[in-house]
Amino acid sequence: MNTISQAAALKMLAEAFDEPVENLTPDTDRDSIGGWDSMGALTLMAELDERFGIVLTAEQSVEMRHIRDVLALLRSHGALVD
Repeated sequence: MNTISQAAALKMLAEAFDEPVENLTPDTDRDSIGGWDSMGALTLMAELDERFGIVLTAEQSVEMRHIRDVLALLRSHGALVD
């Protein structure tokens, strides 16, 4: 299983959503990230599957409202190391 630090996870999310990493914190809301649209969500789903073997359903994706939700998903699968 690949693991990632929170800083690296934020960088991965910034790339997936085409957003400057400085704009992302665990409390950043989905609605404030322009790139966290349907295409960004698909990019995130593909990234999680490819890098960590985490299969994210469309329903789970829609339920994620903050960056912390993605971090919690990574943590619950043992992919995020603190």
